[in-house]
Formats: sequence, C-alpha cells, structure tokens
Amino acid sequence: MTAVGSNGTKRPRPGDEGYANGGSAVASKPMQKGQQVLFFYEADASKQETALVKCGVKKEDGFNLVASHMWLQGTLEQAFDPAALDPARQETWPLVLPNSDCQFATRKQKPVLQAAMPQRVRHVRDATATPIRLSILFVRWGGEYSKWMDDSEPNDGDWGKYGSPPSDEYMGHLVNKGIMQHPSLFDADGKPLFELLHLFAKSSTEIYDIQSEASVIRTAMKGAKRCSFWMLWPVEWEDFEDPDYACYIGNDSLFPAIKACEAIGIRTSFPHPADQFQLIVSKSWMATLSLHPRARLPAATLVSKNALRVSPKAAAEQALRALHHIRAQNPFEVAADEPPCPSAVNKDSIVKGVVKLGYSWENRFVVTFNGVQQLEARLKELLGQKGCWASQAVVQEWVDFDFEMRLYFLPGDDWPEKYPIEPTMIQCNAWGPEDDSKGVGVSRASFSKVSEEQVLQRWEGDAAAWAAAKEKGKEVAQFLLAWLLSVNATPVPSIRLDFMVKRLGPGNARVIFGEFCEQGACCLGWVEGPPTIWRRNLDCALR
Repeated sequence: MTAVGSNGTKRPRPGDEGYANGGSAVASKPMQKGQQVLFFYEADASKQETALVKCGVKKEDGFNLVASHMWLQGTLEQAFDPAALDPARQETWPLVLPNSDCQFATRKQKPVLQAAMPQRVRHVRDATATPIRLSILFVRWGGEYSKWMDDSEPNDGDWGKYGSPPSDEYMGHLVNKGIMQHPSLFDADGKPLFELLHLFAKSSTEIYDIQSEASVIRTAMKGAKRCSFWMLWPVEWEDFEDPDYACYIGNDSLFPAIKACEAIGIRTSFPHPADQFQLIVSKSWMATLSLHPRARLPAATLVSKNALRVSPKAAAEQALRALHHIRAQNPFEVAADEPPCPSAVNKDSIVKGVVKLGYSWENRFVVTFNGVQQLEARLKELLGQKGCWASQAVVQEWVDFDFEMRLYFLPGDDWPEKYPIEPTMIQCNAWGPEDDSKGVGVSRASFSKVSEEQVLQRWEGDAAAWAAAKEKGKEVAQFLLAWLLSVNATPVPSIRLDFMVKRLGPGNARVIFGEFCEQGACCLGWVEGPPTIWRRNLDCALR
C-alpha cells in the first residue's frame, strides 16, 4: 500500500513555488532497518474506502474525526539510503511499518486493517518532535453523498471548474491547488509542515455535539497554529433525508459549534468567523443597512412569521408601507434626464419587489411579487414550507438593471492603512427569464457570464458608461468593506460584492448594491480565483 502519492497530488520540487527555500526532498543521511522514524501519511479523503488516520474522538453514532495528511510514528522495515531515492519510482521510497497505536478507518468509520501494514512513503524524518506549523481542519458532510454536490460541468457559469464548497471535488482542489502549493507549508527540504484533519458529520445533531468535544478536537491538532474550514451550508430547516438537502446544517447547530472551536483557539479561516458568517448569510443586513446612503441598497424590511400568521394581508400591507417609508427616508439622487431609481415601476409607490429567505443558497428561495396580494402569497409560500423554521423573510423593493457586476476583493496585510483598495477581479453575469411555474426550493432563473465584450455590445459600445459603473462600484465597495470591519475588526481574507448595473445614457451608469457573497461563492470560470482565495486564507491562518 502507498501512503503518499495515492491521490495523485503534484508535489513541489526544488525550485517550485511549493518549496520554502528550495533544496533536497530527501533525508540528510542513511537510515537503518529497525530505526524509529516519523513518516508523512497522505490519503485522498474524498474516496469512500480510503484509509484515514483515526484521531481520538470515539463516537460510534456521532461524527468521525480522522486525518488524511499527518506525521505518524513508525519503524523502517529496510535500510533507506536517501541518495538512492527516485521520486518517480515508489520501490525506492522508504518502507515503513506504522506503530501499533496508529489506527485507520474510512470516513464511515469502517476499520481498514491493511493500512497498518508496511507501506512505501515519500517523507521520513528522525523520530523527534515534528515541527508542524499549521493544523487544518475540514468540517464536512459525512452523510449520504448527494450527486448534485459534484454534478456540475466545468463552465463559465454556475460553480465552474472546482464545484461547490461542500463537494469532495472542491475540497480535493483546495488540497491540491491550495495547501500543497503553499510555500510556507513545506520546509527547505520539501517536507510538509502541516497536517490535515477531517470531521465528517451526517446531521445537525452531530455538528451540535462538536461543542462538547471541542477541546478534544483541539488536542488532536498538533500544529503551532490551528485553523478550520467549515464546508457546510447553514439553513433554517429541519434535517431531511432528501438528498437535495445534503450538507445543509441547522444554523442553531452550526454556529454554536464554530463558536465553541473559536473559543478554544481554533481560528475559523473559511468561510468566515461565526458571528460575521452568520450576519452575512442571514441577509438581515439587507434591511438594517438599507437606510445608509453610502450602502446604495434597495429599501428592505423584515417580515416575521408571527405577523404573517396573525394576519397575512396586514403583514403584506405593512411591509409595503415600511418599504415606502424607508425609501422616503433615504432617497436615491436622480438627475432630471435619468429614469426613476431604483425602478420605474415603483416611482409613485412601491408595489413590486422580491422576497427572500435568509440562510438560503443557490437562489433557491428568492421570489418576485407585484402587488400586495402576490406579496401575501409569496410570504405564505416561503415561510409556510414544511420543515422550514425561519422566523422572518426579507422583502425588498424592485431594482431595474441590465446585468450584475461582481467585484472580488482580497485585502492585503497593508489594508486598511493602504486605502482605497482595488478589486482583484471584476466579472459580470446576466439572469435569464424567471420561470414562475417552478415551486420554491429551486432556482427560478438561470444565469450566465457576461464578458466585457458582451457588456459593450449590450451598451452600444459605451466604454465610458462601463468605466463609470466600475468606478461607482469601487467607491461604494470602500464603505461596504469598512462596514465589515465594524462587525469584525479582522479584515476578511476575501469577499465578493455584487452590484446591479444599469446604463442610463452615454457615459452614465447606475449601480445598486446587491449582496455580500461569502468566501466560497462561485467565481464564474475565474480559474485562478479559488486557488488565490485559498492561499490567501492560509496566509492569514499562518500570521
């Protein structure tokens, strides 16, 4: 059995960016048969039957804590001369027998006895304390794996090349193109300075139980620094057997678990620290921030499930009155030759808009309304779903726009001192026609990438208007990034800000802010986007 190299990972070589200082990838002197050593075990955690290292938490009916990349103790089964090592020939690699206290199991907790047999490995070192610079924990879905999590063709829309964050595909790329390519995670001889653990959970209850086991999890992480990547989606739903809801975890379980780990020193690297992550995905900020002129947000209010149950009609009517008052308190400036802002249909009074649920993903719980009766129906449709325990919905006024503009920011170590900050990437996408025949829980409209060339085609070649849109978006973004600092003093490693953009006339464009998009949101075919974001997160974890 081969421990290192079993997942086809391309390793750094002398002179590659994966090396801290270049150098040899072999031990410094010959090693004798029977010598105690440390060897680096590596396996592909995405494969169901892969042997992973058990890490001390024994919960037969609970989550499973294992490692795919870790330094372990063992004994050389034959003498090893580093000078004879050929990385391309496994028969020249050291042959190591893991110590008897090394136990292996699959992600489903099935023992793998074969993994305790002698195996060829790439990295060995003297059996001294291992300098692990960073312990990384992936908290991920361990239940019935749903096909949709990996069922996406590489394209310029949807999730693109890397898949969605909860998928095995995405995490595999994160390992290969993020962790394995980070220069600070290897020493001068090319030996790994990290370990990678995985916590597999198959329900909200198992995630909730992390709180009582957080200290045990921290003890299993041996690095000088510790960080976690939470590859699950928080929701306000009961757990379902339906595979469409795989990887969805109740927010009342997920956020307390993240906070418990943070409280004992495990940094949340991805997507965001618990409080900030919860604020972003709850969407409540869409209402509370809509009164601030610099936010450039459509008017929004929150409608409670209680108000809806007392009187659906009154709840809808009150929502429209609230929107009208909020817009009146914070009107958009409109020049004499410009159309009403943010929409023509609502120029006299607000009748059209959208209803959204917080903690919803992939545009699955966003619906439009036109008039108080349809708003009442939409509120009942969203908040009345079986198994949905959301206590409120966001109601926003309608925005007229031509397409969306996405600004990706990766604040450096010199921000906010270095100000203003420029976006690392700007992309655009357009939405297709909405299909109201579809029920809630599925996206009612598709979207596709819009290239800069297509932007200019749509705007009659008006490059000045496109330049104006980008500048206005950047200006609003400075305030929005500062607002994120107000809710967490540590700058975000990265964030995507979405704007709705409309050309008003020659050289003139309007931008309205749409939403903060958490780390892990799709990058529309930006191939270097996710790897750049992953490495930035690791940079921050290593500070």
